[in-house]
Amino acid sequence: MLIQRWLTTFFSVTPGARRVALLALLLGPCAHALDFQSNSPAPGGALAGSARGMTFSGEVMPGDTDKLVQWMRSKPADAWHGLGRVELKISGGDQREALRMAETLAGLYPHMVASSDCVGACAIVWLSGAWRLLPTGRVGIEKPAVRVKPPGPPAPLDAPPAYDPLPDQLRSYYLKQGLPPLVFEQLLSRAGTAVYWLSERDINTTGVWPPYYLEKLRTSCQLLLHNNEAFHTLRRCSAGLFISQKAFVLDKLLDGVNDPWWNENRDLFRKAPR
Repeated sequence: MLIQRWLTTFFSVTPGARRVALLALLLGPCAHALDFQSNSPAPGGALAGSARGMTFSGEVMPGDTDKLVQWMRSKPADAWHGLGRVELKISGGDQREALRMAETLAGLYPHMVASSDCVGACAIVWLSGAWRLLPTGRVGIEKPAVRVKPPGPPAPLDAPPAYDPLPDQLRSYYLKQGLPPLVFEQLLSRAGTAVYWLSERDINTTGVWPPYYLEKLRTSCQLLLHNNEAFHTLRRCSAGLFISQKAFVLDKLLDGVNDPWWNENRDLFRKAPR
């Protein structure tokens, strides 16, 4: 009955409206723009209502990094505290935009959590974390997407293929974040579109922390036995390690923003011990 009613309505409107309706019907289920949601607001005190966590859900699309930065600029306290735990429910999307987002986030030392399969754009963002947690699910590294040729006259038949910087950019990023180099090279050698699912050994080699963060932990925090008490002790120690660096990066993103909370805390954070 609902289908019949929809068809009756569909054919009663103008051809132009039908084309718009068809386009919405075809694209609607596929396009889920990335959404940034604050979680677990603080119950009271000076930070009452501020986020203590975030969820990134949907598909990474061009412009999402700018959208994330605008969200940070509108809610500096949520950005500062919410990045302490980011739940990733990213369903895929644009790798170039995901890399841009990951590079923006890495300087803010977020804690990334993937509780289900995290592949492609999601994996790029997950690796940006100062802490990368994987309670359940898998992480899949996706082969770099082929760059779409911009409109224009066709290239001569004997012209060399246009250089695409994405593979080199991803290689450099993955190396910085601790992914074993052989993983990416094996992925590039595969024919066609492919995903390399990280094995348990790959995950352990990549580690919870990127190399630059692990080095700081080794010199500043006591690496204790593998138990819950040691984990929380390490988290408390690590929480104060990069406050100054994080503050300088966020302050740059907040350039021109007049926010009372950030105005009050900016210098305190920037002068924290390194």
